This record gives sequence, C-alpha cells and structure tokens, in this order.
Amino acid sequence: MWSKLRETFKRILVNRNLAYLWLGQVISQAGDSVYEIGLLWLMLEISGSKSQTGLVAMSGYLPTLLFGMLGGALADRFHRKRLMLLADAARGVLVLFIPLLYYLNGLNGLLLGLFTFVLAMFNTVFNPARDATIAHLVEKEQLLQANSLVQTSWQFALLLGPALAGLLIPLVGIVHLFNVDALTFFLSFWFISRIVVKYPGSSQKTTDRLSLKEHFLASLRDVREGLRYARDDRRIWALLWVTAIDNIFIMGPAIVGTPIFVREILHETADKYAFTQIAFAVGMLTGTVLLNMLGKRFRHSQVLLWGIVLDGLTFLPLLWVRSFTAMFITLAVHSLVIPMIIIPRPTLIQKIVPPHLQGRIFSMISVAVVGFTAISMALTGVVSEWIPINRLYAMIAVLAAGCGAAGWLIKDFRTAP
Repeated sequence: MWSKLRETFKRILVNRNLAYLWLGQVISQAGDSVYEIGLLWLMLEISGSKSQTGLVAMSGYLPTLLFGMLGGALADRFHRKRLMLLADAARGVLVLFIPLLYYLNGLNGLLLGLFTFVLAMFNTVFNPARDATIAHLVEKEQLLQANSLVQTSWQFALLLGPALAGLLIPLVGIVHLFNVDALTFFLSFWFISRIVVKYPGSSQKTTDRLSLKEHFLASLRDVREGLRYARDDRRIWALLWVTAIDNIFIMGPAIVGTPIFVREILHETADKYAFTQIAFAVGMLTGTVLLNMLGKRFRHSQVLLWGIVLDGLTFLPLLWVRSFTAMFITLAVHSLVIPMIIIPRPTLIQKIVPPHLQGRIFSMISVAVVGFTAISMALTGVVSEWIPINRLYAMIAVLAAGCGAAGWLIKDFRTAP
C-alpha cells in the first residue's frame, strides 16, 4: 500500500526538482494570501479610509505594469535560480520591517504602500524566472503536467492561506500575520536552494564585469529584442492581445464584482463572501486534475481558446442567481475552466519560444494579466455604480466569450502546438 502511494506521488510530482519548486510555491503563495488579508485590515486600522486602503492594494499591481518586461529581461540575462533565491530572501526581510515599525509606532499608510510596491517589484523578477525554469526541470512531453502541478500551488494557497489567517488572528493579532508571511519566504528559499537545474545557453551565465549602467542598458536592449520577437511571431502576438482583452473583461468582475454581488444581490454578510473564495479554489483544483487527464489529446492553443470562451459564458447564470448556494455552485463551475487558460498558456510559450527569450515573453504575459486586471478592477468599480452587478456579469460573459471566439479567427494561433 505505502509503495503504491509513493509511486502515485512520484507520478504527480514528476521529479524531485519540480517537487521542491511546487512545495516552495505552495508555502510562499499561502503566505501571500496571509499578507493580503493582514495588509487590508491593518491599513483600515491605521487610516480608517477605504479609498486609501484601495490605493495601497493597487500598489501591488503597479510594478508589473511598470517594470514587468524589464524583470523578464533580467530573468533571461542572469541565472534564474539565483534570481529566485534573491527575490525570496529580499521579500522575507522586507516583510519583517512591517511588524517592527508597527511596534515602534512608525508605520503609516504611505510606508505600507511602499513595502507592498517593493515586494511586488521582486515578483516581477521571480515569476518569469520561475516559469522559464520549469522547462529545464522536466522533459518536453511532461510540460503540461509540470505546469498543471505548479498552477495548483496557487489554488492550494487559496485554501490554506485564508484558513491559516483565520486561525491566527484571534491568537496573535493582525500584525503577526506578516511574521508568518516572512517565514514562508524563507521556507521557499530553502526549497528552491535544493533544486538542481542546468540552464542551456550563454544567457544564464553571470556577467559580473559589466557595470550597473551597462546591465541596465543591456536589459533595455533585451526588452526591445523580446518585443520584436513577440511582434514578429503572430502566435505570441495573438496570445498577448487575447490575454490582455480577456482580462479587461473578466478579472475586475471576478475580483471586485464578487463582494458587490454578495452584498447587493444576495444581501449576505462578509463571511459568506469569504466562502466564495473556497468555490474558486475547489473549482480550479478539480479543473486542473481533469485537464491533466484529458488535455494531452488537444492542441494547447485550442484548449486555451475554448477556456476563454467558457470562462465568459459560465458567468452568465449570475444574471438569475438569487441564493448563496446557487452562487457557490456557479463560481465553482466557472472555476473549472480557469485551468484551461492558465495551464496551456505557459506550456505553449515553453514549446514555441526559444529558451533565451522565455523570461521576456513570460513577463509580457504578466503585464497583460496583472496590468489589465488593475484596469478592469477600476472599470468594474465605476461601471457598477450605474449598472447592477448581475447585469454587468451578463455583459462581460458575452464580451469575454467573444474575445475567445475572435482568437479562433487567427489561424497561426489556432493551429499552434
């Protein structure tokens, strides 16, 4: 029995190196969830202002929008594993300053926003370095399974992080959530340090003889090279535009619209809103398992396009939903198709983009996702003042599905691997 169980885990985790990466991501992303909960409540406690709290939360999106492509260039220029270790160590130390300043009565909203901004800057380097590294940890035919596994780290974090925060707040208070988050970064550092990876090509060799100015100028040239590659490869160009437009339609209603729906349509309380996050996590975990079982039969580009179409259409029932149970089921079904987007996308890039350019392309995807999510959140807040949120869901269901349908018209993208 135990031998069979070990063999099952080996098949799921693919190999030791990917298992270390996955464990580090589960822990650190659960810490991210704890950080977000602590950040919003602590900001409300310090300022008492909802608008200032919103601005601090938005500061976590700005670095990807402003510096995301530069972070990808760095991931292609320097040793990716070392960049991930540096990012984890720096984030762990930075987070510890928040409780320290709090007890010294030196913490304010501006500093909280600054810490959040700087932490997110390290994310712009870590994420493309991680995604580009996956291709060097497994065989080519294992990429879909490997990306599926890494994506589940975020989904498990949605289950573990809020539950952990809920248990800790009555015991240790809000401010100590940041100490927990710092610990998760140090644990992630340890797991990543255990990974053995050999990067091909000269792009992963360190260039210590260059000055900081020369590194910066070289990185800007790398960004231009990446943009030219994306422009000239119609498959990547289409992927970027479809991703950006879909996120404008979907992400704001998914993030901002959910609590509005719970409050204004269902007339429920905050605890019910918290439970909706479990619906997202359960749906995505189930969808990831199903995609890993069935996804190899289809082209990654076509799975992604179907995912975008269904991602929109599965929001349509919210036009008629009037109970929490029905909403929970709707969101769980909606979340089943999210892995059809977030798993084939990196797999497609890893298969068609040369290794020395992958960090830059992954950073462009991050800009398309995070940057346009920020825009979508702002638009949702404004539009929902004029249009009932359930009707807004119906509108974005049609628009997002139309975005996926438009992607089918691009032959080079539709026929990509």
